[in-house]
Amino acid sequence: MKVSCFFLALFFLIACGTKESQEMHKYGWSLVYKHNEQDEEIYGSKEKVIEAVRNGLSIKVGYGMRRNEHRSIEHLAEAQFLTILNIKDTTEVFAQISPIMRQGPFRLKDTVGIKLVPGYKWLTAIGTNGMCSNVMVNTFQDSINGSNENRRAAQWFVQYPPNFSPKNESLAF
Repeated sequence: MKVSCFFLALFFLIACGTKESQEMHKYGWSLVYKHNEQDEEIYGSKEKVIEAVRNGLSIKVGYGMRRNEHRSIEHLAEAQFLTILNIKDTTEVFAQISPIMRQGPFRLKDTVGIKLVPGYKWLTAIGTNGMCSNVMVNTFQDSINGSNENRRAAQWFVQYPPNFSPKNESLAF
């Protein structure tokens, strides 16, 4: 009898603790998916990003690059336009980040600074599959100054409201 009461109490403790930690995870900004350049999952799941898009939640994408052991850069921005693309058995999310004024790092004597480059806007779109497209626009001449496509490791964050309950229905008609 004592053993069954012990296991019953242990079950309730674990069940309550698990529910509580899930609720804490689902409030505010949470990292839900992290992948490398080759679309290999490192943390979380792509399905959480898809669920968030379908439920109209805010998403931030973080990515960066390392040139060498002394130089790296990291970007984090809120997605302004999101696309869910289904082709055969594959579903990917693509996040477009609002255009920003071009900036460039430079070294001072004892620190690093940022130099803004007026007249140029930088746009990017990145996918849960690691594909990234960048475009540099000359706003004075209303022309594209350069573009490239590459693969990027990225982290996907979702802003969960209190008491979030997913609907997770496709938006396709």
